[in-house]
Amino acid sequence: MILYCLRHGQAEHNINHLMNGDPSKPYHLTELGKQQAIETRGKLKDISFDIIITSEMPRAIETAKIINKNNVNQVKDKRLNDLDSGVEEKTYKEYKAEQKRLAEIQNIDTRDVRINKGESFNDEKNRIWNFLKELKIKNYKNVLLIAHFDTIIAIDEYANKNISQNKPKNCEIFRFEI
Repeated sequence: MILYCLRHGQAEHNINHLMNGDPSKPYHLTELGKQQAIETRGKLKDISFDIIITSEMPRAIETAKIINKNNVNQVKDKRLNDLDSGVEEKTYKEYKAEQKRLAEIQNIDTRDVRINKGESFNDEKNRIWNFLKELKIKNYKNVLLIAHFDTIIAIDEYANKNISQNKPKNCEIFRFEI
């Protein structure tokens, strides 16, 4: 199976570098984010997708709707949601500082830190890997997955069996064989 993955188009919370793992928060695509999705649609136009899978986050769903002009079956899966960081609507910089502080106090890797009963990156990675194991047994040829920065990192690590060096940009396309 070929898995085409992309991070959603720029969304309102990206402008202020805010953490958002709660799908009920109404962060939508910006005008730039909509334009990024239109450009990505052009780059993917020659690929016939069996299914499009998104997280439950509005920004991922909106990106998919713009890209999906061939009425491909589009489904949501909560396992693809963004990290439940435990610091909803704090800045990414604040999150990373608290993650580093707790890692030092607890003497653990930052990937294992949970803040305020949120998920660690490794928790998120495990839920995404479980999704991928289930997806892998389906009889799809080409799948388009639209989700988030950390989702792409986790998929890269699943597909390539090593720590990802990717820094996914909005609407950047990644291709994996799983």
